[in-house]
Amino acid sequence: MGSKSVSSFLSTKLYQYELQTALYMLEPWEKALFNTIVLSIISLSFITMYQYTPLLFKFVV
Repeated sequence: MGSKSVSSFLSTKLYQYELQTALYMLEPWEKALFNTIVLSIISLSFITMYQYTPLLFKFVV
């Protein structure tokens, strides 16, 4: 897989993400704000799962 195809793949995925979330019509600072909020929510979700999953298994089992 050449660098051209990887670059093309990532470019296509970024374009699809912007189309599905309607980011293509926002200004750059609005895109950055939206992506920061989404990344924060995803990060907090993973941290919560990592922190409380062992406790859940201890409680269930």
